[in-house]
Amino acid sequence: MTESIVERLRGRNEERAENILRAATELFGEEGFHAVSTRKIAAAAGVSEGTLFNYFSSKNELISAILARIYEELTEKANGILRSHFATRERLQLLAENHIQVMSRDNALFMRLIQSYMNVDIRGYTEIAGSVLHELNLSYAWVFDFAVREGMERGEVRADANLPALRDLFFGGLEYCNRSLFLHDAFAEMPGRVHSIVEPLWQSMCADPASSPPADAMTRACERLEAAAERLEQLAKS
Repeated sequence: MTESIVERLRGRNEERAENILRAATELFGEEGFHAVSTRKIAAAAGVSEGTLFNYFSSKNELISAILARIYEELTEKANGILRSHFATRERLQLLAENHIQVMSRDNALFMRLIQSYMNVDIRGYTEIAGSVLHELNLSYAWVFDFAVREGMERGEVRADANLPALRDLFFGGLEYCNRSLFLHDAFAEMPGRVHSIVEPLWQSMCADPASSPPADAMTRACERLEAAAERLEQLAKS
């Protein structure tokens, strides 16, 4: 469902779709999902109600699209981190900082949107599998899973590490951290707070160097390539 919404919007007037989504986001955040009519959203977006329905079939689809955009940003930036950084510990720190930065941009609004969605789609409580929010979470959580699995393959992460438990600790800790930073207006402390969450998790999952298997030929080749790339970058700057 989420993919069909996003793909359909990309085939329409993007500026008009953006205006509708922006108006809906602001009104849902200020007044709540049930208090806002599609007519009011259309007026705020500068379009007719009929035009709004050409883009979104219902308020439920609107809020799904808003959440999809937020998770799309989270996932795109997280994938960029995986492409540009290779050490597992560094990846975890950057993934955690990205999570807080995106979620905290308007934390109160995001939390209200989530609550509105869960109230609209009762499956969020009773039938998690298959719901829109669940699919969005799966796509995003896959990035963390990929980073940990690669760490296992490299010998950086224990082969017997419990991935579901690590995922719960990682995202659960970040959600609580985000709320705490928001309530105390302490986002300037974010990097240090994130480090304090990631480091104990990393210590519990990292492999003992003495017991780690020797690096295979592919790993050694990657390390040589990374070192060569760093030298080339230094030469280019000099």
